[in-house]
Amino acid sequence: MTLSLVACNNEDNTNEIFDSGVWKVVNFFGANEWSSLNDGGRPVFTTEADLKVVQQLSVTFHDDGSLQGSFVGGTFVGKWSANGKDRTISVTNISTTDDPSGISLMFLDVLREVAYYKGDSNYLKLAPNERNSYIQFTHRTD
Repeated sequence: MTLSLVACNNEDNTNEIFDSGVWKVVNFFGANEWSSLNDGGRPVFTTEADLKVVQQLSVTFHDDGSLQGSFVGGTFVGKWSANGKDRTISVTNISTTDDPSGISLMFLDVLREVAYYKGDSNYLKLAPNERNSYIQFTHRTD
């Protein structure tokens, strides 16, 4: 009988996660415990009107390190890079077609500040360096 050992790979496949289609924002969350699987986050936006705006926010990460997305009233482009070993991410050089405001402006400001990610090809969470909040995404289905 042959015994084989398989090494545990703790590195994420960043292309599988990020370059896997259009990511739609679910909500912004205040995080209680980023290190847990559930995170215990509290949704920031709860009214129907705010959620309607949130659900129009999206981003697509491309394998060449570019990204594009949409917000209410405009679109944006930028650059991204991620490290699958320590699950860090940076988003830079964001430029927009129009001047965002309200929740759309908040979305772009948060994207500029992201430092960590969690996720797979089904869900994605992006958090700032402090990891005291995050944006949760799901794949666009429409």
